Amino acid sequence: MILVLGAGLAGLSTAAHLGRTPHRVLEREDEVGGLARSVRVDGFRFDFAGHVLHVRTPEVSALVDELLGDRLVEHERSAWVRIGDVTVPYPIQVHTHGLPVDVRVECLAGFARTLVARRGAPAEAVEAATAATEPLPLSFLNLPPAPAGGGPSLDAWSERTFGSGFSRRFFRPYHAKVFAADPSTLTPDWVSWAVPRPTLDDVLRGALGAVDGEFGYNPRFRYPREGGIRRLADALAARAAPVERGREVVRIRARSRRAVLADGEEIAYDRLVATAPLPTLVRMVDDLPPAVRARAEALRWCAVTTFNFGLDRPLDHDRHWIYVPDPELPFHRVGFPSRLAPGMAEEGRGSVTAEVSRPAGARPPDDDDERRVLEALVRIGVIEDARHVVTRRRLDLPFAYVRFDRARREALPPLFAALLERGIVPIGRFGSWSYLSMEDAIRHGTETAAWLRGGST
Repeated sequence: MILVLGAGLAGLSTAAHLGRTPHRVLEREDEVGGLARSVRVDGFRFDFAGHVLHVRTPEVSALVDELLGDRLVEHERSAWVRIGDVTVPYPIQVHTHGLPVDVRVECLAGFARTLVARRGAPAEAVEAATAATEPLPLSFLNLPPAPAGGGPSLDAWSERTFGSGFSRRFFRPYHAKVFAADPSTLTPDWVSWAVPRPTLDDVLRGALGAVDGEFGYNPRFRYPREGGIRRLADALAARAAPVERGREVVRIRARSRRAVLADGEEIAYDRLVATAPLPTLVRMVDDLPPAVRARAEALRWCAVTTFNFGLDRPLDHDRHWIYVPDPELPFHRVGFPSRLAPGMAEEGRGSVTAEVSRPAGARPPDDDDERRVLEALVRIGVIEDARHVVTRRRLDLPFAYVRFDRARREALPPLFAALLERGIVPIGRFGSWSYLSMEDAIRHGTETAAWLRGGST
């Protein structure tokens, strides 16, 4: 029997694709979805974090169509970047037109200098400095090799790829805010794939206001017409039913292959699919070597709180979200849920959400932090007047973004090997300790189910 711990998208997808293979799904919370959850507050819908559904593979696209079909709204992305007092379309690399001249010159000159510097370098060196790696379906089976010599930091990668101007104005401060860490201590592996890398022609066209083409991995996306992003998890759960909710595993006896629940029940399993964060999972497993446990203790991450505000009037723009690198502002991204689907707010009303990262273990935000966030939103004109706010709700994610650093590179191979030897399969964003979109999480589930049905352990 296969035991699936966690009813987020990865766990639900695994269960949904196991078919008649005997399995059980345990979820600690009273609802499914993990990060992809939504709440209803005073007629508004808010997601726990900014989620939109962008799909690159035919298999997942077909699955989403089966699950939700015409219950999805399709959008062309309207994403923006705020630089100083100016807001320009995303990605900034091809939208410098509209920025102050000195900022535009700084960005273009820096980008040109990176191209000149690469001309004399061996092709292998250029690739090592600027390569971008997409998430692997089953990262616990075939981790990519670490770059020779350790590879560049995330900060160095950004500067070598886009130049000093783009790095100083956007990438360095934005990465520092979203990961709540110094970018010079981070690595670009499995993050850089999401960052658009334009050509010189693209950058020059952007400086002249003549952008041609689409950029980024999500130029188009879909979103549930009603109910928020949780509708996707609910639809997957219907295929994976029954999900046993409110069932928390507190210990895993790996030698005897038994999971111990908080209520004292013990469940025997043949293999265990774990979507819990790796540090949490390792603490639950009872027979791991001390050296392996020490690896898990070296892993770092950041938490995110979303500050959600319901307004007594509709939004007067068509933007979906704005990236905010300015270190003087508390949030790294501002989203507009009511622009995603009609069901996110009652008619005649709008909604705004601001995301704020913090290091793991730091205190969660309080009412004073909320007040500062709202004041900043009013100051930059996102909310016209605080008096228009009729609803407030903070949503906290203790685990939000994995930090990609050298400790992670060194920790994952022995961690995965030790867990797999004990019949434990770590998947999902936090089980595989990676940076996954919703599509990637679903793929983890489908690939894991196929792998398990094949009998490989």
